[in-house]
Amino acid sequence: MDVNATSGPMGRLIGAGLLLLFTSICVCACIQAQRATDTGDPGFPFGPSAIGVQTLAYVQDIKPIFDRDCASCHGARDARGGYSVRTYADVVAGQTPGDARSPVVVDCSPGGSMYRYFSGDATTASTMVFRWMVYYNALESR
Repeated sequence: MDVNATSGPMGRLIGAGLLLLFTSICVCACIQAQRATDTGDPGFPFGPSAIGVQTLAYVQDIKPIFDRDCASCHGARDARGGYSVRTYADVVAGQTPGDARSPVVVDCSPGGSMYRYFSGDATTASTMVFRWMVYYNALESR
């Protein structure tokens, strides 16, 4: 390599690149992790809802929704569509906790086949089912 090759335009380009790299490292090293201060509902996945950011569990949060809005058709062993909400074991049968493609999530989401049966604030009920199954891995009780 020719020593003079680094003293021309190429040398200035390399020097500028090294200065940029050094500056980036210094700036990144000065940023410190801080806890989030916004604890409101992020509105995910279906828009803002009334549930906030609390941990969701089947017994305390999901069972009351299913008892109110789903049990009339899906409350027996021979429930419609072969899906029962009679017990926790029935509800999670055939589901994959942590997976947004779980049938109960898909069916209860806006546009899903069961969404229209939620009474009251359907967005909140749908969001609760989603978060319970996906974020809280179908937690039974808290």
